[in-house]
Amino acid sequence: MIDFELVIPTGWVHIPTLPEYAKLRDRNIEEIIKRALPDTLPRDKAGPWRKMLRKDMVEAAVEAQRQGARGLVMPLTEMQGMRLPGSLLLTVIGADEGEPEDPTTVLNSVLADAGDNGIALEIGGCPAVRVQQIIDSEPLKRKAPSVRVSYFVAAPDHPGVWGLLTFTVLTDGDVEAEEVQAITLLFDAVVGTLRWADRVDVPTEDEVLAQMPSD
Repeated sequence: MIDFELVIPTGWVHIPTLPEYAKLRDRNIEEIIKRALPDTLPRDKAGPWRKMLRKDMVEAAVEAQRQGARGLVMPLTEMQGMRLPGSLLLTVIGADEGEPEDPTTVLNSVLADAGDNGIALEIGGCPAVRVQQIIDSEPLKRKAPSVRVSYFVAAPDHPGVWGLLTFTVLTDGDVEAEEVQAITLLFDAVVGTLRWADRVDVPTEDEVLAQMPSD
């Protein structure tokens, strides 16, 4: 099957969110928590942070699965003393039954709907569209708005197959702040590493778990 890959920076994590990889998701989350908050830290101080980090990551993964994403990319390290407030959802949309529309027609339609918020570009040599929106964060239980950027990337030689990558950057109310712009550019750079590839003999969850080091 065709799928895409990304190069993510050091300190960022990728969490699988497909239902058939639930055990792997939980294992990855626990490994991430151990690296971020090792057992050498005092239990009374690290315990609450571990609990909060686990809750945040599980909730984010469950929400990604609910939205049909196959993966979630999150930055965990700090940049200039600030933890990057955002996450990236990865989705592959397969062709529906019937004759798929020409990619150019689909992208032109997305651009028309987006107006000034959309731009056409190429990612990994494939035609794509980038759409940026300012959204109400009330569903996220926050009062400040967020910046949401969605990329629609056509798969080469597979009409009707698309990569949909959506990242959301939280703000403190100022969507034009330098910090928000910098984080948005960083997520853009990650999406820019996208490359499509045909994956053969995709391992099952049990096969992946068997290859991971035991505790």
